[in-house]
Amino acid sequence: MFRIGGSALRRSLDELCDRGQRIEIAELAARLLALDSPIERELARRLVAAALDRPAAELPSELGPEHLRPAGEIAVQAIPLESADFVVVDLETTGLGASAAILEIGAVRISQLQLGDRFDSLVRPPGPVPARITELTGISDPLLADAPPAAEVLPAFRSWLASAPRAVFVAHNAEFDSGFLVRAFAEQQLAPFDSPVLCTRKLARRVLPALGRYSLDALCAAFGISNGARHRALGDALATARALLWLLPQARDEHSAASLGELFDLQRRPLPRRRRRRSSRAQRGSAAPGPAP
Repeated sequence: MFRIGGSALRRSLDELCDRGQRIEIAELAARLLALDSPIERELARRLVAAALDRPAAELPSELGPEHLRPAGEIAVQAIPLESADFVVVDLETTGLGASAAILEIGAVRISQLQLGDRFDSLVRPPGPVPARITELTGISDPLLADAPPAAEVLPAFRSWLASAPRAVFVAHNAEFDSGFLVRAFAEQQLAPFDSPVLCTRKLARRVLPALGRYSLDALCAAFGISNGARHRALGDALATARALLWLLPQARDEHSAASLGELFDLQRRPLPRRRRRRSSRAQRGSAAPGPAP
């Protein structure tokens, strides 16, 4: 679920998307194995096919970005943005680590650029809610006393997701939410949700390079979005969905991302490197007059 492959495969995809280049399958296999030289072609084909979860017979000897996409992206890459389905998700949790538990799930569908069905549920964790989380979210132990446990909520949420199997998974800082659900679904022995992932933070950094700050609060301020339920799952999911509805037309009109495949490529586009500012002491030193001859 939500996987694109190893870091070597991700780097290769990013390079090809950025430069429009192609790569020999033997060279890509060598990258995946961190080898200094290419390996035999048929062995390389089987290795790369396994990494991409694709039949080896489908892979040509020379690969481009269209071949290195994860299977979920390939299934939807030709869909125009105006016809695409998205599911925007936000989680509230007891912490950031792998041992943290989900406290609340909020999600909203977007279909043909319109907000649709919603999912909203508290989740009773196995232990007490940390005080700092209660202070941030307002979610407390008394509030969760009658909430269903993860063993009830996660299967219901998985079924809700399955009703739109071609929907793109969207979140702000999406690696956190998607990674958390990967673990949570596995713990409940639920089927993985094979969907491509879109991060509104990453997308905004490329669509709005002059904005400077890319928190959800910053995007809401930039787009005039009101979020009366900040740090609650459904409130943040709705705010993220509305931000996405602002970002998609700009991605299409200003960056030529008219399809989902082009949108994924835009999300991966390397950011320009920022020049390091010289220290004030160095600036003063360079501006000061030199010694008299």
